[in-house]
Amino acid sequence: MSRPHDPIRVKSEVLLHLHQTLHSSGFVQVVTPVARRADLGTGRRAPVTLHGDRFLRAMIGPALRVNLEHHTRVYEIGPCFRLDKPDDLHASEFSMLDLYAAGESFEYLITLAEQLIGQHLRYPLQRVSVAQHVQDVFGVDLRRSPLGDLPQRMATHLHADAATPFKDVLGQFVELELETRSRGAAVLLTDYPLGGDEPCARLTPGTTAVLNRFEILIDGIEVVHGYEDEPDGAAFIERAQAVRLYDDEQRLAWKAIDAGRVPANSVGLGIGIERLCAAASGTRDISPFLQSTQF
Repeated sequence: MSRPHDPIRVKSEVLLHLHQTLHSSGFVQVVTPVARRADLGTGRRAPVTLHGDRFLRAMIGPALRVNLEHHTRVYEIGPCFRLDKPDDLHASEFSMLDLYAAGESFEYLITLAEQLIGQHLRYPLQRVSVAQHVQDVFGVDLRRSPLGDLPQRMATHLHADAATPFKDVLGQFVELELETRSRGAAVLLTDYPLGGDEPCARLTPGTTAVLNRFEILIDGIEVVHGYEDEPDGAAFIERAQAVRLYDDEQRLAWKAIDAGRVPANSVGLGIGIERLCAAASGTRDISPFLQSTQF
């Protein structure tokens, strides 16, 4: 695809709209440390030479959530870093919008996401239930039934090794069966099954194995992810530990929640800024929106 005519203006206007929408919705902008104390394990964060040893954050995450102690709606737009090799959709340094709101519902969060990105979409947003697709393919209603042998059946369906962790099998299944629907379209995937790579999402009330989690994909690119936080600390920790995502920062956040300083009932949202700019411009390349790359 052709390069956007003025990528700097595109990014400026996207950021302005995000700030205005959030401030008009009662959100307060905060800033959390880019260089963190916790390295979170091999390969997850890049080290930097600063006093006391620091590591560049990969996502904004729990350090923003604890600010719910001070305000019920908070957000941050800032840099994040990854160690993986860059490509058209991934950069070593990129920008994320993260937000948290206390005491709000999952549907509130979906509506907010639509308000934040709606004017930048080139297609109408279609809502697709992952749990319903699982039921259509395997006959398993995760709203009423546990996972059971679904992980093994899904691995067989994908011709995957039986030893492959379910979070990876589920990720492959969603990518191949549902994310492809977003090519030339905008799709909101919701009702994710229990056992995926987002353990912080709340088990949907009244269901057995469905989470209050969603992603928005535009032309095959994940641009937004959102979830209602699991308010049950024991359930959160058990599920996060199962996929090795319960780390020092999550522990600090839950210490504040357990102490009653931070509300357990909240919703969280993340938007990749350069990816949103690419989607708004009809391109699958984020590099035009990484300004001043010669430095």
